[in-house]
Amino acid sequence: MAHAKFITFEGKRILRIDINNCTTDHFEDLLIESGKMIRKEPLKSVLALAAGGEDTPIFTNRDGFVKYLEENEPYIRGSAVSGLDKLKSSMFLSVLSRSNRNMMLFDNEEKAKKWLVSL
Repeated sequence: MAHAKFITFEGKRILRIDINNCTTDHFEDLLIESGKMIRKEPLKSVLALAAGGEDTPIFTNRDGFVKYLEENEPYIRGSAVSGLDKLKSSMFLSVLSRSNRNMMLFDNEEKAKKWLVSL
């Protein structure tokens, strides 16, 4: 089941949000859960990783996701998304264009974590 938790990678904390095998309904719950975790942290301190995969669904609540990005932006130092196929990556980039977030897409989770800890 999808979830959000802080992990440590190369001595730095990363909020890892597992979105693989996540239903659309659970994704909205996950946004609420991870948003609360993010907003408890100091401004511009959170490194966030959304880890997707082959079974990451296409989410339809674009406005809700944009709102999530906007509300949490002051707390985010950097965000990465890993494991999305080309179609989902393209859709994600179109949503991301409406955000001021420092966010990158990666083929795999290891590359994403290495980029995050370099910030």
